[in-house]
Amino acid sequence: MIALVTGDTGFIGSNMRKFLEEKNVEVIGYSRRRGFDIFDKKQLRREVKKCDIVYHFAAEAKPGESVLNPVHTIEINLKGSLNVLEACRELGVPLIYPSSCEIYGDSKIPIKEDFPINPPNPYAASKAAIDRLCYTYYKCYGLDVKILRLFNPYGPNQQLNKIMPTFYFQAIRNKPLTVYGDGSDTRDYVYVEDIVKGLWLAKKLPAGEVINLATGRATTNLEVAHLIKKIVDSRSEIAFVKYPKAFGGIRHQVGSYEKAERLIGWKPQTSLEEGVKKTIEWLSQIDQERAEI
Repeated sequence: MIALVTGDTGFIGSNMRKFLEEKNVEVIGYSRRRGFDIFDKKQLRREVKKCDIVYHFAAEAKPGESVLNPVHTIEINLKGSLNVLEACRELGVPLIYPSSCEIYGDSKIPIKEDFPINPPNPYAASKAAIDRLCYTYYKCYGLDVKILRLFNPYGPNQQLNKIMPTFYFQAIRNKPLTVYGDGSDTRDYVYVEDIVKGLWLAKKLPAGEVINLATGRATTNLEVAHLIKKIVDSRSEIAFVKYPKAFGGIRHQVGSYEKAERLIGWKPQTSLEEGVKKTIEWLSQIDQERAEI
C-alpha cells in the first residue's frame, strides 16, 4: 500500500506519517518543506497517481489568525483542497479528509454528525466548505471520500502556541498561567495517537460517510491549567485575561463518538492525564533543545 500524506510535516500529518510507516505503508510526504506544493496541479497529479490512498492535512490551521486575515486562510485552504479533490477524482484514488469540530461552532452537547454547521471564524468556515465539497464530490462524481471531524487534537508536534504548550512553558517557569475569561470554556481533547488510529480505521467507512472523533468528555480550560500545574509541580498562579477583541472562537464543545464506534469500532483509548503527560514529555525535550542552542 502507498499513501500520499499532504501536510506531513505538520502536527497531525507528521503523526499520521509515523503511524503509517509503523504499519509498513509506503508514505509519500507532500508538503512545502519537502519541495511539494498542492498548488502545482501537475506535480500533485503525478504523486497522487502513484498512490492507493490520500490523506489530506495541508491547511492554514490558525483560527485566531484567520480572524485577522480571512481572505488568505480561505483562499489557501479552499484552492489547495480543490486541487487535491480534482486529482483524486480524475485518478480514482480514495481520499481521507480530516475535517474539524470547529465547523459546528457553539452547539448543544454532545454534538452529533447531523447537527447544524455554524462556523464562527474564517478558518472554521473554510473547513466547513471543504467538508461539504468532499461530500459533493462523492455525490456528483462517486469519489470514495471519507470525512472525519476531529475534536481538539493535542499531543507531540502540535503548534507551540496552543493551550497545552502555552500553559506548560508558563508553568515550568512559575509564571502565571493565562486563562481566557473565567476558565469555564470547555473542549473535547483527543490525544493525537487516538486520532491517527481513527483516520487509519476510516478506510472501512462507506464512501461519503461522516464521523466524529471525540471523547464525549468536556474539559474546562481551568482544569487543563490545574492539571499541567500538578504534573510539573509548578508554583504558578492562574491569571484570568480578556478574550482578544477579534475572538471568533467557541465557548463550549463536546462531541459524540457513538457513530465512529458503531461503524469502524473506534473509541478513544487515552485518558486526558495520560495524554497530557505524554505531551509534556515531548515539550520538555523541546525546552531542553532550546536551552542547548
